[in-house]
Amino acid sequence: MSRYAEDVIDKQNREIFFNIPLSKAIVLFSVLFYVLVALGSSAAYYFSMQKILKENAELQLKQTINTRQLMLNARVERETLLLQIFAEAPQVKAFFANPFDENLKKEYLDMFNEYKIFFQGNMLGWISLGDLHYHVNEQFMEKYDPSNAAHLWFFEALSQESPPIIRVDFDYLNRQIYDVYINYPIHSGNKAVGVISSRISLFEFVHNLDLPENIYVFGKNGTVIGAADEKIAKEKKTLQDLFGLIGSEVHRKSLALNDNASEMLTIGNKYFLISNAGTLDLLLVAEYEVNLKEIMKERASIVFLILLFIMLLIFIVFNKFVAYMLKPLNKNMQVYLESSLIDELTKLPNRRFFNIKMEDEWSRAVRGKYPVSFLMLDLDKFKSYNDKHGHAGGDSLLREVSRIFKEGINRGSDFVARIGGEEFCIFMPNSDAEGARKVAENIRIAVEKAGKITVSIGLISKAINLQDNMQDFIKIADQKLYEAKNTGRNKVVS
Repeated sequence: MSRYAEDVIDKQNREIFFNIPLSKAIVLFSVLFYVLVALGSSAAYYFSMQKILKENAELQLKQTINTRQLMLNARVERETLLLQIFAEAPQVKAFFANPFDENLKKEYLDMFNEYKIFFQGNMLGWISLGDLHYHVNEQFMEKYDPSNAAHLWFFEALSQESPPIIRVDFDYLNRQIYDVYINYPIHSGNKAVGVISSRISLFEFVHNLDLPENIYVFGKNGTVIGAADEKIAKEKKTLQDLFGLIGSEVHRKSLALNDNASEMLTIGNKYFLISNAGTLDLLLVAEYEVNLKEIMKERASIVFLILLFIMLLIFIVFNKFVAYMLKPLNKNMQVYLESSLIDELTKLPNRRFFNIKMEDEWSRAVRGKYPVSFLMLDLDKFKSYNDKHGHAGGDSLLREVSRIFKEGINRGSDFVARIGGEEFCIFMPNSDAEGARKVAENIRIAVEKAGKITVSIGLISKAINLQDNMQDFIKIADQKLYEAKNTGRNKVVS
């Protein structure tokens, strides 16, 4: 809390500093200092840039490829989770155990059509061991035969101990394209009775990765499957077509990689980061070349950073001087800020602080596009407790639960505030619903174990954007709190 007050004082000091008569002298000093440092750094920069660019290129390429691999895996995991939920439904198990029962089939198809809209690929196939009929959506395609090599995947999937089974295969029946198949076995009792399969167009799958121009996705035969320029994939160009003889070396090295492994290759003034996407049986390569254009970009960045650094040094030196001169004023200002932003009884931030901090964190979350969680807390039957134990007892209780609330949050970015008599709130930036609910439950249990009172908590978690309104967000948490109050108290409602 005192750090927040110091930040406000620091802002005031900056305003004072830039209004003093020495501002022109400060500007002159910064220009002279910049010229001196720029001349000295230019010589060192010329000889060290090759090494710096190589290290930076390797780091940036790894980060970019890792991000794309996470996107690939996230898409697969989402489809897998939906398949798992669908496969565990009693109606599905019953139908696959007896595919000839028309009533069971109707119940299955009703549920199938409800679930299908949630799958991004929107194409689902299934095969029951009872009739071996292969359907795509609701259309019968062919009957499976254990002697057909193209059908062996189904019989292997039935015996798979760790689903799902993910494969990339060619759709020879109707679409004549490569698809990503995510297959999940369905069990009735201890026996596998069929397989449900989500299908995603491989070209569409890769296209949604929004690949940068220097990253390519390719198969183990060296053919490019996805690239920023869609023509490359449509024309089935190979790595050798893109990189010449270097492409053959890149392809050879990539085939030797283990699942989810990566390796950096340096060939002349070009760098290639190759990576294995693991379960998808796909490979990625990122290309980077050190040329004059890239060097000029780095030079401009370094000059800019040097200028900022010099300005920062000047600011620190003179700010300390001004701070020393204004030390008595700073002390009085801090006392005032702390008295106006901290609740005197609980030593927690008060509503005024909450309003200021909430707006700052909300704006930051909108820019960062990350989820936030908000907890509204209210002590149950506090008035009765206060009437029974007196104001002194009520004040003691408020201090005790405030301590519990502060101990219940363990991240520096989270904050708790007292916004009313027995009302408190907790704001948790970059926190999803699962984590927030765990914190809320821990706090509720801790208050209950203290044995003096219970607490009701309303919770909301959401990835916010520019269209969201902060007051509406808080209002929903308040509604959840009232729901907790009206349905028995001492609970968390989200």
